[in-house]
Amino acid sequence: MHILCLSDLHLRSEAVVDAIDRKKLSPFLSGIAARVAEVSPGAVVVTGDTVCPAQVRLLSALLRSVISGDLPIVVTLGNHEFWGRTFEDTLEKLKAQTVADKNIFYLDLCGSVILDGVNFVGGTLFFDGSMRIRDNQRIDQWDGWQDWRIIDVESRYMEFNAYYVDMIRTSMKPGMPTALCTHHVPHVRLNGHEPGHYSFYTGMQDLVHDLPFDPLYNNYLICGHTHRRVIGEVVPGFMGVNVGSDYDRLESFVLEV
Repeated sequence: MHILCLSDLHLRSEAVVDAIDRKKLSPFLSGIAARVAEVSPGAVVVTGDTVCPAQVRLLSALLRSVISGDLPIVVTLGNHEFWGRTFEDTLEKLKAQTVADKNIFYLDLCGSVILDGVNFVGGTLFFDGSMRIRDNQRIDQWDGWQDWRIIDVESRYMEFNAYYVDMIRTSMKPGMPTALCTHHVPHVRLNGHEPGHYSFYTGMQDLVHDLPFDPLYNNYLICGHTHRRVIGEVVPGFMGVNVGSDYDRLESFVLEV
């Protein structure tokens, strides 16, 4: 099965509305649709930072405007989707999407889905502080960083992270390959940045080796967030994909599983 990996699309609000209401795709969205047609994948994985918080309720309609038919889509949210509201409220908004299309799978809610013998597990993930570069580093200290908009993020980010880690761990299944799909990176080698302020925001130092992957199968790591492309077996034993898209610059990767 070929998996088309996308992340960090950061779609402008007007482009989302045009795609859904006017059936008119912006050049950027047209590029995504063309890439899907070119690859003809068995599934598409989209790992977060897709829309603004107010448009989380439109995710299914948006995705189907560029990924047509009943092609399975595995989706996580990103930190941007949580801005301006509580963690719980964002997940409630996402729940309304689950009835819209039975072939779109939101890992932030369901935790996993098995497609063609591969167990896709994951979610946004957030960060547990293990990549910080000093002990007293706060997540709202870096000038220009906007995650302070997430309500209670300073006091609850480890709680958010634990929600995902617990869900991922309970969703793992022996006897089949696993594709771990997260927005924030699950291992420092998928970061793509030199150590610095940014490191604190990228996920976990080494979630990968805390999870019960079946070593008898090929296993996969798919993420984004850092806008830095990292592809390959940078974590020994795992095929890793940090898609590497940036604002208005579309990157993708075709993963064969």
